[in-house]
Amino acid sequence: MLKVFGAARWLLGLPPANAIEAPQPVAATTFHRFRELPPEIRRGIWNLALPPPRVYEPEASSTDVLKPVKFLTEFPPPAMREACREAYGVCMSRGCFQSGYWGSRMRGIWYNVFTDAIYYACEMQCTRTQIETPATIYLSADCALRSPNCRDFLMSPKFDYCERLIVAVYPPGSWEMDAKELRGTEPVFRKIKDEESVGYHGFDDTDWPMEERQVVEGYDAPESDVIGWEDAKEVILNIFERRKGILREINEEGPSEITVREYHEGDLEVEAVEVFRTPIPKALPA
Repeated sequence: MLKVFGAARWLLGLPPANAIEAPQPVAATTFHRFRELPPEIRRGIWNLALPPPRVYEPEASSTDVLKPVKFLTEFPPPAMREACREAYGVCMSRGCFQSGYWGSRMRGIWYNVFTDAIYYACEMQCTRTQIETPATIYLSADCALRSPNCRDFLMSPKFDYCERLIVAVYPPGSWEMDAKELRGTEPVFRKIKDEESVGYHGFDDTDWPMEERQVVEGYDAPESDVIGWEDAKEVILNIFERRKGILREINEEGPSEITVREYHEGDLEVEAVEVFRTPIPKALPA
């Protein structure tokens, strides 16, 4: 019987039954043994597949808080979340959809709560948008240091959960400029050192006592109107400490679910950057 089957395979051009068949070629992009990896390694790989940190800039073209917030550049959700259930779980454990219709996730952006940031380049972006309080905020130096109500910006509820504040120095800008001027460009940042000047400021003697100010030569404005980053950082940290004290007193006076205002109680990380605007590269034709 075996000879009959052997002859049949020979007639059909098939290799002998006991022959070792050559392995089928596998595409270089195929990771067919991925499921055999330990779960912690698989999750680590999915985490590495997430997009790099992204900076969202509100467009502030409308004051309608019931509609989704528009941004100068809107990034797509991570493509890896559609790979499988495990990838989706990792994706949604790092971020969420927000700033959509009625302040919900509907038609909102996907935002990585651990690495992404919001950039307020001017006053209208702060006052015309309702964005869930992010942990990392870029705030224009024109708002944080030079506007007529710079202290009010730092006291705003928008900074209740702020853990990292980056003061963004953009010399061509102003606190009252229109965010539409920034369309078609994206920010590029250079870190500012403590000994560098960040320009003029609007702090009064309460925020920055006159006796602590140093003479800075080479400016048209009075020396006391110019501030270095080391001093500006100390002023901002002091304002945030006063802010936490005020919120603590409010919560102690009215400890109810309605009156209690949650906020970040830990230390604030503060730094400064110089901002350059570069044209957004156009997509290549398909």
